[in-house]
Amino acid sequence: MSELVSKLSQVSMVSANFGNRLAYRTILLDWFDFLGGKPGEVVVVDGGSDSETQKLYWELYQEGLIDKLQIIPPHHKDNDKERCFIQEYTAGVIASNPYILWFKIDTLPYREGHERWLEEAIDDLDRDNVFAVGGAFNRSYPHFEAKSGWYFSQACTINFSLMKRSTFVAVMQEFAGEYIASGFQGEHEFSRFLLEIAFSAYMDRHKVYTLCKIEDPTWTVFHTNAQDEYLQEVRKKYLERQNIESFMNPCLSKDISQFLYYGKPPIKSGSLKKMQMILGETKAGSYWREFKKHFYPSTND
Repeated sequence: MSELVSKLSQVSMVSANFGNRLAYRTILLDWFDFLGGKPGEVVVVDGGSDSETQKLYWELYQEGLIDKLQIIPPHHKDNDKERCFIQEYTAGVIASNPYILWFKIDTLPYREGHERWLEEAIDDLDRDNVFAVGGAFNRSYPHFEAKSGWYFSQACTINFSLMKRSTFVAVMQEFAGEYIASGFQGEHEFSRFLLEIAFSAYMDRHKVYTLCKIEDPTWTVFHTNAQDEYLQEVRKKYLERQNIESFMNPCLSKDISQFLYYGKPPIKSGSLKKMQMILGETKAGSYWREFKKHFYPSTND
């Protein structure tokens, strides 16, 4: 058994998803190509998509392309955009393998070469200062140099990141253990970005970081925020490498107010302010206010 096959078998590729039926199969296979093959497990937790999307999931399950599948009806109480962290948490916690690879269907991977990246990334997770290996950022974050061709970031996103499952469980227990133990019952004071805020809080507290590859035309992972037919169009342009340079490495930019979604014009500071307003009203708000002093110093009131 090759080293890649051995490492792939230890990875659970996990995602919470809503919609995007038309592009789902194609982009799922793009992720397999990016990894070097189908991983040991694929976990999909759906957030109330329509029946046509559910039929697609079942086809993929029957074909062995999805291994664990959870579906809820659109009217279920958990089917709430502000509580989408329930599906996200569930996708990670029901994974069985030692490593979790977070992905989103509206996030597009691409590589030419870099054949050993997954094996090397798994090895990097054993370093004392590495929380995750990731990327797919769409704005700048605090960062500093790491090994050649890579940098450390103080952010981590479920658009694309690889981490130990044990780390994920420890993060969520530390940050929201009581709420999770309640079965997510009662009024919650967390924003829908619960997982990513929890990741950042854990990294800050434990002085660990996300290791990110410096993007070039042979390696990119772009978040699109596109849907359905438009996502198919964006993917085509992406694979043709159209206009990719201006979207590479936004984490390294000094413009912290800019949101970049490949295929869409930049979203400026008003949207950043809106996100701050959402997050600032949560139980995590006290942490977020400290967090933004470091991450968004020009926006502090």
